[in-house]
Amino acid sequence: MEMFPYPIQYFPCRKYSEKQQELMEENNRIFFNEMHVHMGAVAGDTGIDGLKLDFRNGLRLQVPAGDYHVRIADAETGTVYFDEDAAEVILVSEEKYYIPWFIEVFNAGQKVFEHCFDPTGQRIHIGVVSTAMGDTIAFLPAAVMFAKQHQAKISIDVREKWREFIQCAYPEIEQCEKIPEDTYAVFWLVIGFDDPHFIPTDGRRIPMRASAQYILGQDCIAPRIPWKPRKLRIIAEPYVCIGVQASGVAKTWQWPNGWDEIVAYLKQLGYRVLCIDRDRVVSDQGITVKMPAGAEDFTGNIPLAERADMLAYADFFIGLGSGLSWLAWMAGCPVIMLAGFSAVWYEFPEVYRVMNPRVCNGCFNDVRVHFLRKICPYHEQKSPHYLECQRQIAPAMVKKVIDRCRQEHKKELLQ
Repeated sequence: MEMFPYPIQYFPCRKYSEKQQELMEENNRIFFNEMHVHMGAVAGDTGIDGLKLDFRNGLRLQVPAGDYHVRIADAETGTVYFDEDAAEVILVSEEKYYIPWFIEVFNAGQKVFEHCFDPTGQRIHIGVVSTAMGDTIAFLPAAVMFAKQHQAKISIDVREKWREFIQCAYPEIEQCEKIPEDTYAVFWLVIGFDDPHFIPTDGRRIPMRASAQYILGQDCIAPRIPWKPRKLRIIAEPYVCIGVQASGVAKTWQWPNGWDEIVAYLKQLGYRVLCIDRDRVVSDQGITVKMPAGAEDFTGNIPLAERADMLAYADFFIGLGSGLSWLAWMAGCPVIMLAGFSAVWYEFPEVYRVMNPRVCNGCFNDVRVHFLRKICPYHEQKSPHYLECQRQIAPAMVKKVIDRCRQEHKKELLQ
């Protein structure tokens, strides 16, 4: 990394297992070392020649030649993370999440510089690492809350395919691919499957939205920011939206002909049933998921803002642990979620969850396994228990929750 005058020395703020240390070394090699180049040289002036400080890739402190001693601590607890002589080096924290840093620099035994991390009024850049729609929708309210809490100037970077929708949903937030020159600190929003760089706890142990809370150092989960429909309702009849697909087949509902039965039931109740998946048919891991024959075909690569408008006027949405469920939640549409693979507390609390607690379930949030690496972490394909968390949700269970949802929202539906 030729742009840096000195070698980089990473320091941790907590004790990690051997496995975590190996993961962090790998992440530094394939991601964070490259990110230093992307962020550029350490930018923050301290008033001391050659001594520079910023928080663009964790804490970064450039120490020039001299008789320097550096102490780095937690301003709230007083916990000391680094307390050593240092010269001709760039000190970088392993952790990239919010820490109330307190930095002291001594030269020849005399304190010459101190700084307490303070984002108030500063430019803060937030990158959403995930490519998933649900993750992006779940995390961004925390960015908005951070801006309000600290009167900070927020810029965000999301995947290109979500930018148009995010501009509609959050017009007050600046979007930029490159980190602005005046950026004080950078944070990365991730779910965090045992990623100690990004988040102070394993993201599988906490609700999904809490990941952003932990990363940004907030006291509570950010509230939902409601979607405001841009257009008037275009479908006069009562209708329900459904989404039968998700980012992986392990999340799909696999009761034989289950969707067909539910679509027929909804029609008996007087609803039009609109399938709003992107694709009509998807096959993966030997499993094919297709639009129910009785549903109306509203599939296609339609702008998310139009999807959100349609959901805002729907009586309710029936889907999975997927991005469309999060979009419906954002739109203020009651969500019936068919999901046994994740813990009951993981998604948003307003959800009408349908799951079978009498079979294997919740592997997504089990820190002993890695859901993303194996379609069914507990069972092999030949096992009768294979994917039973999604196979053993009976249509009768779904109908029961539909009835409860309709009853609880009866007053709203009559308006």
